[in-house]
Amino acid sequence: MSYVAMATERYEAMIGFYTGLGFQTVRGWDRPNGRGQILELHGLRLEVLDATRERFPMKLEPPGDRFHVVLEVPDLDEARERITIETPEPVSTSWGTRILKLRDPDGVRVWFMQWLTEPAGAR
Repeated sequence: MSYVAMATERYEAMIGFYTGLGFQTVRGWDRPNGRGQILELHGLRLEVLDATRERFPMKLEPPGDRFHVVLEVPDLDEARERITIETPEPVSTSWGTRILKLRDPDGVRVWFMQWLTEPAGAR
């Protein structure tokens, strides 16, 4: 997979959310009929598109819980310290991880996850 792309009607809020998580801008564009940025964190590239600036504006349905963005990190507490937006307390799972569960301004689930035990099938 090269990257995940998502269109939004809340462009400024989405860019603020993801940069607040520590994503860095790789490149961006701002034209009369299109605006977007490609962001990166821990090797995950995310393209955020302004749906309202498209020549033919996209009709966006709620993303719901059909998918979520997962960022595996070696140290969840260290990753959380670098985040510049308010975050909840991480939770432990029954499958051997700690997860920091967030939602972006469009409601997409974003998880920072640290494995506490070696994942099954890792070798």
